[in-house]
Amino acid sequence: MAFLIKRGKYYYVNFYSEDLGKKNVRKSLGTRHKDVAQKMVTELEKLESLGKINPFSKGFNPKKVLQRNTSNETTDCNTVSESIELFYKSKNHLSPATIGAYQRALDHFVELNELSDVHPTNVLSYHFENVIFKKSITSATRHYYFRHFRSWWKFLLKKNIVEKDYFPEIKKDLPRIRENTRPKMISEEELGILFKKFDDELARKKDLPEFDPNLVQHWFKPIVALYFFGGLRKHEAAYDPELSYSGLKGENLIYESEELSYISLPPTKGRKERLIPIINELKKELEVYLKVRAKISPSDYVFIYTGGNTKGQPVRGMRVYREFKRYCKEAGIPTSRTLHGMRHQAVTTWIEKGFHTAEASYMAGHSSQKVTEKYTHLTVKRLKDKMKALS
Repeated sequence: MAFLIKRGKYYYVNFYSEDLGKKNVRKSLGTRHKDVAQKMVTELEKLESLGKINPFSKGFNPKKVLQRNTSNETTDCNTVSESIELFYKSKNHLSPATIGAYQRALDHFVELNELSDVHPTNVLSYHFENVIFKKSITSATRHYYFRHFRSWWKFLLKKNIVEKDYFPEIKKDLPRIRENTRPKMISEEELGILFKKFDDELARKKDLPEFDPNLVQHWFKPIVALYFFGGLRKHEAAYDPELSYSGLKGENLIYESEELSYISLPPTKGRKERLIPIINELKKELEVYLKVRAKISPSDYVFIYTGGNTKGQPVRGMRVYREFKRYCKEAGIPTSRTLHGMRHQAVTTWIEKGFHTAEASYMAGHSSQKVTEKYTHLTVKRLKDKMKALS
């Protein structure tokens, strides 16, 4: 029998056998990601049940065992289509929307080049270039294809299905592009205007004879505050039935001396656990909401509907998005502002306030610090302040 444990920052597999006199052995899996570690343990249990490994033998190394087993599996990958299916299986922790983006890009690649039944080793650089550099597509689309093709090809390289990496050379010919995130980012002043519009509308509704207090969207301000001040992704706070990690729960609220102090998140899209300190502005909105929400058990969703046909159900991300856009329009805030733009704003603010990129990366749950470093071009204000200090 095998089970997963965590020691420090890394995960270990623990094998236990009563048949061998309650023998116990613990081996490092060499990963900090819980979802990756769990898959490794599942595969090791399978191999043990088939009698292919003996975890209690001297020198047993689970990482080497899994590497050998993976290499053996790839020998059955004889076509491009099979290699793509293998790639999708490795990405099953991602959202359906992300998987869909890979499918659209790779389906187009295979169809245009007629590669469905071709062995992956027969795929050449010009096959990728046929799509990436075809006429009448924008620079953003070229980068879209490049990213998705490269991700698939890196997977094949890692599995030793193919040997040559074409993408460093292809990248040299890509047009430069920088996504303009500023129009998506809402300012703190605009956030105040947005919340005032919400409060004004609620006050107006309370005077109506048909007013139902159970239909008040008490969740709106705290969930938006989580995006703006906590840098959460849309479905880390709101719910999506397609995502196993979605929806903030009672267990994610961490108290110190009976005071709300942190948001604790397990591995989500970025596959990293993280603790996000709750600043006063966010704490205020959450505490007001929690008084209305009443007692929450660890397994309860924090944000729920309190009335109507969906009473008791978790608030969905699409509902938050629609209400956010509606209030922006009514408050005269540019409709280019987005929920994800508030995450951009949070990370940018952290860096501007002096957080190191490693600290901002940890709080944001980015898969790599390189992702966080992209935000440094937005911190012109911080550079200006430092330059003034030299005078």
